[in-house]
Amino acid sequence: MTMKTIKSVFCIIVLVILALTSCNNDESVYLSNRKFVRIDQSSLSLTVGERYKVTASADTLKGDSYKLTWSVLDTKVATVENTDDNAGIITAVAAGKTVIKVETADQRLMYFADLTVTGGEHALKILTIGSGIADDATSSYLQDIVKSAGKSLIIGNLFTEGASLEDHMNNITEGQSVYQYNRIGVDESVNTQNSQSLKSIVKSENWDYISFEESLPLSGKLEGYQTYLPQIVQYVKGLATNPDVKYVIHQPWAYAQNSTENAFTDYDRDQIKMFNAIVDATWNAKELAAIDIVVPSGTSIQNGRTSYIGEGMLRDDSYLNMNVGRFITACTWAEALFGIDVTAVSYKSDNLSNFDTRLAKEAAHTAVLNPKLVTELVDYKEKGPNEFILDCPIYIDFGPVVSDAPFNNYRYPTDPMLENLKDEKGNSTAFQLGVQGKFTGTLDRGLGNSLGLPQTASQDMFFCDGITISESSFKMSYLTKDRKYTFIFYGNINDNNTETEYEVIGKTSGSARLVNDYNGNRVAIVPNIAPADDGSIIIKLRPGPNNTHWAKFFGVNVMIIIPENYQFPGL
Repeated sequence: MTMKTIKSVFCIIVLVILALTSCNNDESVYLSNRKFVRIDQSSLSLTVGERYKVTASADTLKGDSYKLTWSVLDTKVATVENTDDNAGIITAVAAGKTVIKVETADQRLMYFADLTVTGGEHALKILTIGSGIADDATSSYLQDIVKSAGKSLIIGNLFTEGASLEDHMNNITEGQSVYQYNRIGVDESVNTQNSQSLKSIVKSENWDYISFEESLPLSGKLEGYQTYLPQIVQYVKGLATNPDVKYVIHQPWAYAQNSTENAFTDYDRDQIKMFNAIVDATWNAKELAAIDIVVPSGTSIQNGRTSYIGEGMLRDDSYLNMNVGRFITACTWAEALFGIDVTAVSYKSDNLSNFDTRLAKEAAHTAVLNPKLVTELVDYKEKGPNEFILDCPIYIDFGPVVSDAPFNNYRYPTDPMLENLKDEKGNSTAFQLGVQGKFTGTLDRGLGNSLGLPQTASQDMFFCDGITISESSFKMSYLTKDRKYTFIFYGNINDNNTETEYEVIGKTSGSARLVNDYNGNRVAIVPNIAPADDGSIIIKLRPGPNNTHWAKFFGVNVMIIIPENYQFPGL
């Protein structure tokens, strides 16, 4: 076809379009006549078995009121049910593609949208709307627990820090886009978006569960639930696309008993009084707003507080311990929403010992069974023995320069203890290491080594000037009893006369010395140390007897722990 022919065809098409648009036909669907109907969702993608509420907009500028009917071209792919509010409920039947049609009852106006149905497993979708407490409770472990029970999960957490129900209602009324939105995909990838609106996120996915929570300071007061929650729920119901969505209240936990938060005075600084107030308020709110499910995270945390962990459930006055606290609430969500008996689930967190894993599951399980009462965890009053059997080395790098795995990095002597040392294979040992006797600080001299250690490990260290601090120490705890461990120490400094003595004390003890001067390849070894009966070992560092350095310098760059009967290369 020549260019002249193409232009001629284009001109004919334009003339036809102009002729059509100039017609004065009451049955026309063109917007110039101000009469139209169109599907709000331009295209849909569902999985087999999924249901979706599809809606349409119709022109009413001339006072026309339309009754809409819905149909699907290929009913083997999907079916549709018409509702009283002019919506259509699509049910995905089989994998394939088809077309959704909406039309007025008189068939004068119609519109179409594409529908794709895919096979495979449907991922359940949870949206939490809150103050950040639900994000804290669900962002770790929940997906893994649910996956171990054979389900896939997408989690969306929509919040502004500390937002109350009143704040959410104001944001709705004013159309505010002030929310942080954290979406955790099936593959556990996290996508964070800021400045989002509640409306856009509710409509963004076909949520199976939508949860609400009151801010922590107000969570034990009925007024907010009573005044705002029914309105918020009604608003969200008008936006939700899943006709089978379940609505949830997330029950927060009480402040730590020693909390200094001003709002704690509203509960007479009494943790149990606050807990009981939260329970009463959330369960009353369930009835007020016709909520389907209460997730009793606050009860599970209170149960956990009756164990040896106590206030260790939280990492500060308000937010959860990143390991046991978050694991307990994740178990609570899994059981409350999906009926999973978490005590029967094989999944355990790599960050918890077997004993603490059982404790957490019991705290959650009993909370779902008895959500309004505190259950004493009588079998967990004392910390149980560590059941982990070490069969390969543990590497610890001391100093601010971080070494890659398999190293555990203890960056500064003032940092909290390392709660869960990982071994060479990446296994969580639950062994703990913390500074007991203080150090002067850290040094970075940029020194290398010929031992095969990364330079990041040999270039920096914890050190002491022995003239001011004559001895420093670490405490290891929660080691597996009835096992023996060998300790290897490495220290390196570009100075002279800096001998360090390392003493390791458990049920058995031993010591070794190391000249740290320009040390590229020497180590000190203390073999076959059995922990004390409580699973602890003390490691003391001091100037060796041959240390004639002017400041009595001593220190450590790297410590390696190996199990008995393990052949470490070079030893």
